[in-house]
Amino acid sequence: MQHSSLGRFLGLRWVGLVGALFALAHGAAACGDDGGGGGSDTAADTAGGDADASWEGKSAYHFEIVRSDNPEPIVIDRDLTGREKTYMAFGSTHIAPAVSFAVTDDLIAPVTITITFNFGIVVPSSDFPIDTTGPDTYPFGAEPPGLELTVQGLEYRTRVDGSSGSVVVTDWSTETGGVVAGSFSGTIVQDTTSATKRTLDVSGSFHFILPTPENGQPQ
Repeated sequence: MQHSSLGRFLGLRWVGLVGALFALAHGAAACGDDGGGGGSDTAADTAGGDADASWEGKSAYHFEIVRSDNPEPIVIDRDLTGREKTYMAFGSTHIAPAVSFAVTDDLIAPVTITITFNFGIVVPSSDFPIDTTGPDTYPFGAEPPGLELTVQGLEYRTRVDGSSGSVVVTDWSTETGGVVAGSFSGTIVQDTTSATKRTLDVSGSFHFILPTPENGQPQ
């Protein structure tokens, strides 16, 4: 965000000053510190994170988290458009001719979080059976699709026993430029051997544009 000098503000007419200050305050609240591609970013990424806005042509997601040990909700809105190759693993590395798909995002605010949307094998082979077959409701369980989160160093996985909920896929493709979209909600259990397990209540939606796949070699 570009900040004008104090001298410029003082030169504005009163109406212009009020408008400029409003725009500045609104932008500061809405715009996270976008770290570009591949780095740790903040939760708000202005270009299209609003879950109520149209995501046509965008790669974006909305994610809400409530921790069992902290009632303060964590709300994440992210736009990954134009950086799909940085955040998305789509291809056949070590599993050709099968193809897998996952999206991983690292954030440093409001707390340190890593989020992975794991769709598993999306194009099968004789050695790797398919996980996500198309539009459907997929209950949380041992196999993808599912969610993986690390929140302040604690790991949570939808595959852990006791997790409940589902990933609902509404739009599906395995072709470059195709859309993978849907929603999710439920409770995710901490992946730990401790007798006491924390949980996350999660909900949200996603809309991803598939990048050019990475070619790979058989395992």
